[in-house]
Amino acid sequence: MRIRSITPLPLRLTTDYSTMTCFVVRVETDEGLVGWGESCDCFGISHPAVLAAIVDDVYGPALVGVGLDEARVALERVRTVTRRTLGDQFGAAQSRSAIAIALRDLEGKAAGRSVSAMLGRVKDTVRVYAGNSHFLETREAGAHLELLGPLLDRGVSIVKMRIGLDWRNALRVLADLRSALPETVEITVDGSEFFSVAESIEIAARLGALGVGWFEEPVPAGRLSAIKRVVASSPVPVAYGEHFFGTEYALDALELTGLSVVQPDASICGGVDEARGMAVGALGRGARVVMHLHGGPVTIAANAHVAASVQGVEVIEYPFHLSPMLNRVAPDAGFGVDAIVDGRLAVPSGPGLGIEIDESVIDEAHRAWKEQVA
Repeated sequence: MRIRSITPLPLRLTTDYSTMTCFVVRVETDEGLVGWGESCDCFGISHPAVLAAIVDDVYGPALVGVGLDEARVALERVRTVTRRTLGDQFGAAQSRSAIAIALRDLEGKAAGRSVSAMLGRVKDTVRVYAGNSHFLETREAGAHLELLGPLLDRGVSIVKMRIGLDWRNALRVLADLRSALPETVEITVDGSEFFSVAESIEIAARLGALGVGWFEEPVPAGRLSAIKRVVASSPVPVAYGEHFFGTEYALDALELTGLSVVQPDASICGGVDEARGMAVGALGRGARVVMHLHGGPVTIAANAHVAASVQGVEVIEYPFHLSPMLNRVAPDAGFGVDAIVDGRLAVPSGPGLGIEIDESVIDEAHRAWKEQVA
């Protein structure tokens, strides 16, 4: 069985939060088997045309015609030979992630086994934490509680809130929210790489007083010396991983900065195997591992299979405002809010990623993207 085609598909999809661009790849074999992969940066994908060009110009020509059993090795070979020209971070890693996920999907379908079964499945459900794109300072605590209500009602007990540049006001709202939530609900905070070292240290001190579970990406992920200074002063665990492009970088960051929470994402760091390697390596160095994700059902499935195959991975992120879009793209995947039971989602058990994509929805979203850029 050989790779016949790799089709990059930039998408435009509407969610409860906004209209967002996404990026998937469709990989087909000469026997008609189809695998799906997806890329993310932090909110869908910001530059899908760039990723499409990389797939068409770099990865596609190297993989079409290659046997399925050799395809992941061939993909890694391209990564190695293009490090000095294309690099292996950001767009290069994100586009490679989509293809790597699709290849794992195909391998599982060809074998009649789920991705996590092939890797060594250790759990059938995964705990989720509520990933919230609404900034704290945009509304009062009561309005945030209303947004979180459906998740809390379904047993979700970790929520991630975002703080923006008006961080003093955000922390005021956070204090009100902490008072309103049950003590059993853990609050974590995402800084979105917005802050200086000095601001991050001051914010972290205030988060410590509120018992926050982790402070995510306060300074840019590439500034390891700055991260080290924040970690050294922070009374709460500091989390990174969403912008770590591979296991090597993640482990270097752990050792050089003293991070205590690592957040792999298969749709960013290089695929299922890279995310799994990052998770296992981080756990072995004493870090807490929680999966990051903010994409469509392919991203959720890929990260769920990583979590299901690594004993120590606690939870995966769940971007609840994407639920209607998830249900449209993969209506039978069981990824909507109503599928959460006792704070957990079932890991798909069918062959490959274990989900069926509605290709008519993909086609419509691809046309919407083309109309936008025309």
